[in-house]
Amino acid sequence: MKPDDRQALGRWEEYRKAIAAATAVHDLEGPEQREQRKAALRDDFVAFCRYYFPNYTTSPFGKFHLRQVEAVGANPRGVFCWVMARDHAKSIVHGVFVPLWLMVRGELRTMLLASWNEGNAIDLLQPLQAHLEANDRLIRDWGPFRNAVRWERGNFVTIGGVSFRAIGSGQSPRGARNDEARPDFILVDDFDEDEQSRNPKRVDEAHDWLMGALFPAMSVTGRGRFVVVGNVIAPDTVLTRVEKVADHTMRVNLLDARGLPTWKERFSLQDCQFMIERMGTRLAQREYFNNPITAGKVFKREWLQWAKLPPLREFRVLVGYLDPGFKKTKTADSKAWVLVGVHQGRIYIVRAFVAVASIKEMIGWGYELKALCDGQGAAVRLLMEEVFLQDLLYEEFARDAAERGAPLPLSGDRRKKPDKDARIEAMSGHFERGNVYFNEALKADHHMLRLHEQLLNFQPGANVHKDGPDALEGAIHALGTAAAEGAITVGARQRSKHRI
Repeated sequence: MKPDDRQALGRWEEYRKAIAAATAVHDLEGPEQREQRKAALRDDFVAFCRYYFPNYTTSPFGKFHLRQVEAVGANPRGVFCWVMARDHAKSIVHGVFVPLWLMVRGELRTMLLASWNEGNAIDLLQPLQAHLEANDRLIRDWGPFRNAVRWERGNFVTIGGVSFRAIGSGQSPRGARNDEARPDFILVDDFDEDEQSRNPKRVDEAHDWLMGALFPAMSVTGRGRFVVVGNVIAPDTVLTRVEKVADHTMRVNLLDARGLPTWKERFSLQDCQFMIERMGTRLAQREYFNNPITAGKVFKREWLQWAKLPPLREFRVLVGYLDPGFKKTKTADSKAWVLVGVHQGRIYIVRAFVAVASIKEMIGWGYELKALCDGQGAAVRLLMEEVFLQDLLYEEFARDAAERGAPLPLSGDRRKKPDKDARIEAMSGHFERGNVYFNEALKADHHMLRLHEQLLNFQPGANVHKDGPDALEGAIHALGTAAAEGAITVGARQRSKHRI
């Protein structure tokens, strides 16, 4: 036996021992009590999982899990597509809990588990096989299961005649019958992979195999549950194509429409924010929000330049523009305040604050920008996007002014704005011509890096944070307006009229 095989066998034995230890049976009950308990568990999915899989159910199910299971349980025939963020238990719920629950209910005779290759499919099927071998509670109530005749990794039949087989994309599912029974439960898990998803021809081929070879492995009549689970890793994938034709669909993201954890029974908002911030927006959107983004699609990485900042008193005009993010959207709690100036025909991003923040924190950013300009003898024009809660925001600014003893000279931007995406995309011309520079001294500042990242990740129509680019567009537009009006402030002491 090769060393790698010995190590794999050792891990398998440890896994089986852990299952056996977690499911040891200590209670004594009579035959009648046992049958009553079994009947109750068979009819209650949550109780079934808590009893037979205690080491997997330390957190309560999310509501989305229960709606998915309810749909599968209530519909013995159909195509189910569950698009789920990573770490939301899609494989254990739909690859172990659901099939074993259907099995003890007499609703599963032949299962196929398909993935992007055979090895991955076998790995995904192994937890189910391990429970049939080592879960004492399952074995005591419904077993034994292990069949001496056919019991291989990825291909086995229980003593009761229930068949399980793992299959990879492109392999022939023909002959997957269990005696006369065609597959009545097919699970497709992690079917899309990165390289395949970048090649439309390969996506076509994989989709044709899935729906042209695997799907018709089920009988034309009778019971047939076809369940596809995964997360969206590219704009066009097999998963997104199945989603369009499925009878039952659901998308589950890390955060819901209110910006709160979808699986609140397991994750705190702090847990989620930690992962999102450390991964960065682009990767987090793909892995946790089913929203793959191609970086640099509008704003190319090479266009985002860094340069040494001239003294602020030499700037022809400085604008600090605030996007308070006060809207009823998924990204409404993200705010941005960007300070931009013009010097010798170049636009400099002097300072930026881009983050999820309270109104008080946001106002504090404005005072920091004002102090920065005052400290270098430069005048700054502070603007805020007009919003439907403008009066409330002005009240907040007034309260802060009373506490600090000085108000911010903040004006409202009453421009009738075109579509946000169109405005931001149009701004890319400044970058393409090499006219925009980030302040080199703040190259490691997390706010500036977040603005940098939001520009890279921007795509029209994409569900990503755009507060930084939106505030930047507002500031750059205000620079042009000041030039057109011919009243550009150079500094605190000198005033003249120029054009940009």
